Amino acid sequence: MRMKGILLGLLMASTQVLAVEPAIPFEVIKQDQLGSIKLSLDVQVPLVDGRLPTADELGAVSEHLVATSGKHDRTFVAFYLPGMEVGAGAFATAHHDPEMEVRILDFMLMQYPQYLELLE
Repeated sequence: MRMKGILLGLLMASTQVLAVEPAIPFEVIKQDQLGSIKLSLDVQVPLVDGRLPTADELGAVSEHLVATSGKHDRTFVAFYLPGMEVGAGAFATAHHDPEMEVRILDFMLMQYPQYLELLE
């Protein structure tokens, strides 16, 4: 009987998704939720060693947020850099519908002079 409990515990542990902390810091600025159907997050991320965050780095943040925020059919994450106005266009987005797709929208930085040199 004890072996059965151990095997069941191992099986359950192997099916759990571990939420690993992403390599770059982030702050959730705003969160909107429609039950388990949709989760929308506005997230601020910093520059990384003086450069723009990569799609992989943003994807890791997004995966972490999805793994730690409960089950939703769709999750939408909008990424903003410091000084960007929330709601006026994000630097990047990650959509989980259900697979994750990260898009860098660097053209949105054209309205922020402090980021123009990073676009070259």
